[in-house]
Amino acid sequence: MKIIKRWAAGLLSLFLIICILPGRFAGADGTRTDTYETQYLEITVPDRYVKLTQSTKDADPAWETAHIENPSQEKTQYKALNLVAAYFDPETNVTLNFISKSSSAFNVFDISGYTDEEMIEFAKKIVPSDESVKAEISTYKHPQMNMFRIEFTFEGDNEDKELTYGTIINGYLLQFSMDTKHIGNVTIRDDILKEFISGVKLTRIMTYEEYEENQKKGLIVIGCFFGGGILLMVLLYIISKMGQKKRKQRVALISECLLDFRKRKQNGEVDTSKVLFEVDTDYDKKLLQTYSTYNAWFRNIKRDLIMAVLYLAIVGYAVYLGSKLVMFIGIAAAVVILYLKYSGSEKYCDNLIKRYDLKKKKVVTATYKFYDEYFTMSGIESISEYIYKQIFRVANYQGYMLLYISEENALVIDVEKVPEDQRMDFVRMIMEKSRL
Repeated sequence: MKIIKRWAAGLLSLFLIICILPGRFAGADGTRTDTYETQYLEITVPDRYVKLTQSTKDADPAWETAHIENPSQEKTQYKALNLVAAYFDPETNVTLNFISKSSSAFNVFDISGYTDEEMIEFAKKIVPSDESVKAEISTYKHPQMNMFRIEFTFEGDNEDKELTYGTIINGYLLQFSMDTKHIGNVTIRDDILKEFISGVKLTRIMTYEEYEENQKKGLIVIGCFFGGGILLMVLLYIISKMGQKKRKQRVALISECLLDFRKRKQNGEVDTSKVLFEVDTDYDKKLLQTYSTYNAWFRNIKRDLIMAVLYLAIVGYAVYLGSKLVMFIGIAAAVVILYLKYSGSEKYCDNLIKRYDLKKKKVVTATYKFYDEYFTMSGIESISEYIYKQIFRVANYQGYMLLYISEENALVIDVEKVPEDQRMDFVRMIMEKSRL
């Protein structure tokens, strides 16, 4: 079971990485395609390219491959630049940057259809008004959009250079650049940058009206998702409160029944001599695993199914409205919930194994004796005595009868140890006598 648990944990981690990080798909021609949902584009690059982002761990060997000694400091610069990803080519020592930020600062939604003259005029706004910065501006025709091309020269102690291609589309300023600041980049390689840009493909091009509609839809989706989540929590709270009220009423009634039973037993009014049924049950790892599985997965199956249907309806509606993000969050949350239930079952089972010391022993035997008004359990710990009204609920699972004496804890009886010709009478007696 521990091997399965490790496998499940690994699968969960892999799934969450796939859901949270931008998509990555390997090609058959030695390339891979990275998907960026927010910017509505894909970038196809050679497999040898090393990808670095703000979420890349400091211990990742990719930093060393890219000759970056201080990953934490580098990621701080990435954040300041709005850098989505940097691609390092080990063959040429070239680093290619993909930068993206909202175009709201320019009050422009889309310039991809600008003429060359309009594009050059816009690019001039990007050039810093600094005499130490020189810029050569031109344009570049990408298959899906017109782009500006700016070659910067920063004069000073070191005459650094930077080459940038960019445009505004779908409300985002997209820039693809390389510079001479990184180790090994002694010259600007325009051919490599152009090849990189040729691998950029927009997955969606919107009008401003579509963009506004998309934003509204996104707000609706998020509102539905979180509003639905709040609704589920409210429902769970109401169900919990109703359950607490019923349990209090039941506890009060059982207390009265117990008090009456003990008084009558003390006065000799309870038959303690005639045993109606005697059942031995072997408490071993198989029994505890079966009991723990039922407790985690099937004890509240009706409630869980209702909640699952409501949850699927909420996530499904979000997907219907076109939100992949909510779909990923919803699926990831479902996987986490299922894993927590699974790991909870495993932990509960481990605790029971320790409780009954089954790591040293293979089995301990519990003896149940059923009388007319009460029953006892012995052989595991001290002799315990219960009246039938204490049975909270009765469940049958994989040959075992579970007598719940509280919301979560049950006494387990191996029904197959009851003689076959008496089995139905035994089950009928338990069901009838446990009713309040």
